[in-house]
Amino acid sequence: MRSELTTPKSPQPWWRTGAALRFGALALLVATMFVVMIVVGPDRASLSHAVSPDHPFAPVLAVFGTALLTTALLPRTLLSAVGGLLFGFSSGAMYILVGVTLGAILAHTVGRYLGREFMARHLRGRLLLIEQAVAKRGILAVVISRMIPLVPFGVSNYLFGTTRVRLLPFISGTILGAMPATLAYAALGSATARGDAAGMSIAGVVILTLGIGGSIGSLLVWRRRPRKHHAPKTAPISPAAPATA
Repeated sequence: MRSELTTPKSPQPWWRTGAALRFGALALLVATMFVVMIVVGPDRASLSHAVSPDHPFAPVLAVFGTALLTTALLPRTLLSAVGGLLFGFSSGAMYILVGVTLGAILAHTVGRYLGREFMARHLRGRLLLIEQAVAKRGILAVVISRMIPLVPFGVSNYLFGTTRVRLLPFISGTILGAMPATLAYAALGSATARGDAAGMSIAGVVILTLGIGGSIGSLLVWRRRPRKHHAPKTAPISPAAPATA
């Protein structure tokens, strides 16, 4: 009796793997939210009327609303200014910082589930060196990214989820890195609500200083980015010359 011959299955193309499909879903999700926030995102006026400071659950609504809007890529600076406008400097800054941190954790978790496996399999070259440097520095890398104006806060939360940066260093770096700008914008919102011109000027100077410092930091980080080191080329070995009598 003739045995049946089985042919081995050809390997599945990488773009049809589950990891690639999940990464594509992550990219589509982030891109869609980015466009939606630019086109129809809420402004300061609409956010200011979304919750009344006198509502008994206003702090809870502020924290969880901030978390959801941070996950949806709304700028944290706008949220911080509205928090200071509604709740005052100290309470507004605290509510927004907690909400921003919760939103960052949620985005990090989504990025880890949808994108980590694909990045671990396919990251190569200079991008791999950068990812390794970020993972090695942990908290410091997260803090620096939070203080660089050119790195969108909401997008970076998803990107950090695709790296080897663990959750605890990510949370610590997020709190430390987001705190200066959150305090500054909350102070600006609080001063605006009181009509305090001097307070608005001081907050504006602090915000400008943070922006300049972050821009300088961006340049320094870019100049010290990991580079690929190519092995030195060796001269070809010439054949031995024939011995002469």
